[in-house]
Amino acid sequence: MNLWFLNLQLLWTLTSVLRVFSVEVTVTNNQLMLCKKNKHLCVTKARDCDLRPPDTLQKTLNMTCFYQEIPKRVRSVTCSWSQEASVQPDASLIFSRESKILFCRGVFNPVSKLNVSVRMKDYRTGREIWSQPHPVFLFDAVKPLRSILTVLGSTEDSLVVSWNSSVDGGCRLRYRLNKAPTWTQIADVVSAHADQNVNYTIRNLLPFNVYTAAVACRGESGFWSDWSSGMSGRTLDRVPSRPSELCYRVENKVVAGSVLHLRWKAPDLGETEGRVLGYQVSLSPPGKTLNVSETSAQVEVEEENHSVAVRAFNTAGLGPAALLQISTQNQITLPSLRNLWISSCYPKSQSLLVQWASCPSSSSAVSHVVVEWSSETRPSTRGWTRVDGFTTSYFIIQDVDPEESYLISVFPVHLQLCGPPQSLTASLQQGALMEAISLRVVSVTKTTVTIMWAWQLKSEPIRVESYRAVLRRDSHKQTVSLWPDQLQHTFFNLTPNTEYSVLLQADNVSRSILTVSTYFDEAPAVATATPLLLLTVTVVIISILSRTVYKSYFFPYISSPRLSSTGQWLMNPNPEDCAEKMVLDMKDLEVTDVLKNKSLVLVGPNDRSSPEELNEDVSPRSIGGLGVQTLTFGLSVASVIDAGPIRAQQLLTLQSYGHVDTDLVCEMDYLTNIRTQTEETISSETN
Repeated sequence: MNLWFLNLQLLWTLTSVLRVFSVEVTVTNNQLMLCKKNKHLCVTKARDCDLRPPDTLQKTLNMTCFYQEIPKRVRSVTCSWSQEASVQPDASLIFSRESKILFCRGVFNPVSKLNVSVRMKDYRTGREIWSQPHPVFLFDAVKPLRSILTVLGSTEDSLVVSWNSSVDGGCRLRYRLNKAPTWTQIADVVSAHADQNVNYTIRNLLPFNVYTAAVACRGESGFWSDWSSGMSGRTLDRVPSRPSELCYRVENKVVAGSVLHLRWKAPDLGETEGRVLGYQVSLSPPGKTLNVSETSAQVEVEEENHSVAVRAFNTAGLGPAALLQISTQNQITLPSLRNLWISSCYPKSQSLLVQWASCPSSSSAVSHVVVEWSSETRPSTRGWTRVDGFTTSYFIIQDVDPEESYLISVFPVHLQLCGPPQSLTASLQQGALMEAISLRVVSVTKTTVTIMWAWQLKSEPIRVESYRAVLRRDSHKQTVSLWPDQLQHTFFNLTPNTEYSVLLQADNVSRSILTVSTYFDEAPAVATATPLLLLTVTVVIISILSRTVYKSYFFPYISSPRLSSTGQWLMNPNPEDCAEKMVLDMKDLEVTDVLKNKSLVLVGPNDRSSPEELNEDVSPRSIGGLGVQTLTFGLSVASVIDAGPIRAQQLLTLQSYGHVDTDLVCEMDYLTNIRTQTEETISSETN
């Protein structure tokens, strides 16, 4: 009994709105037992050997039965029919035949003719229901065994499969993409012979995809075998057939050379055009080749002309090249877009709204804007779209997974020149995954307040559509939107010596509040007066320094006779007698080989006044410890007077060197008289 319950297979399928189900019951020969009172019956339950109910309780079922030989000498009969839902599903099969049955395990064989009845119970009335006997000739009801399918090979768009049929007849195939919910069945029925291998090619498949296939066959009886176990195989790669969309940007280095930034779109390949494993980037000169998996690359280059080629590749080979001719000199640069932000439309729609602002100076030079996104957990999942250069928003709706986060980049393009990208991470449930934090005041003046903030990844799963900074006092209020590409802002036109509140808001909810006061009004006034004070001091200093120049130009210096050597000599109150002075004979001291004219040599101690006080025709010389002065004969009396008095001590000294010229002594006497008269004249003028 327990063995029967373990092997009984009940299949319930809803077939219509009338609550009618399809029931299928399989009985193996090992489950049958012979009734002791009736040798014409084989049953699976001893209670089924009881007498049958009256004919009024018998019901005619549209029943179908088939016979099948299972490996290991196990044979089975499976019957199926439709019944109402009110009938309990624990139905049992009863087998009978006209001749006496000796052994029930041998009743299932191809030459047997059996009658099959079904016993069930209606749970609404509690009555037993017996079906009318259904005749079955097992030879005509044979169901072929399941075939074993194998995959022999594959191409870019096909799989070659093989199997062995157990009967003469035909077979049918079905296939599906790996893990797909539905099957695709081929329209043709493939002829097959018993114990012969059959090969078949499944065509029109997608390249580099895993497919699962199964086969079922039928013989002359018309019963299809069970579907074989699914066997999987992968189609081959196909070379990418289209080039990428390519643009570049040149960034000059501080020291020397440049950095070449390349960005491109994955080629637009259909489902039948293969896949992309990576990209080959070739640069000439210097003949460098890179293999990258991303859709961007950076290469250091020299300032010269370069040729760039980008090819997509997979296991089948390289696709066509996207070409660029680049000159790193005299490059036009495009500024990046501003104020990038991403909002979520979930759950109303599975889309992300990307918004930005264009730079006014570059709007005319931008041909279009590129929006690019990629999954952070599945980098191969990428999207790229072009929007008009004057557009400032775009909805991403292609295959956006609520459980994924995406890196979204936006950058301007002009022909094949692209600007620096602005990037943000976002998810369908939270929008932009960035938040503004750490608000602080960094500068305060009389009429301005400057604030700064920072950006970081969201610390909690919340959705914020926008961030704002608000400065307010009573009715005065200034509001500014915060964007991830900005870190500070200055509020202008404020009132001096006034306290303000600064708020950081996320969707009108304050995150942090600061208090700040502007400076007093006097502080800027002092700062304004400082340049005037410096200007005044500078003018005074220049005037003082230029006083000497003005005086020398307008009031030239006039020499005083009192300060001259002649004046001092004439005003001497004790002039010595010239008659007592001894003068050397100058003829003995003449130097005729050097001087052209005869000269007078005056000798005196070295502590006399410097030779500069003499006439410019006087040249100083020295003899031993004496100062020697050579005077040219023929000097005027005034010149001699300016030379100063000749003391008696000097003449006596000169006398020791030789004869004294009396004419010179008389001349000195004459000069002494003139000096005396001059002193008297000066004294009288003074009085």
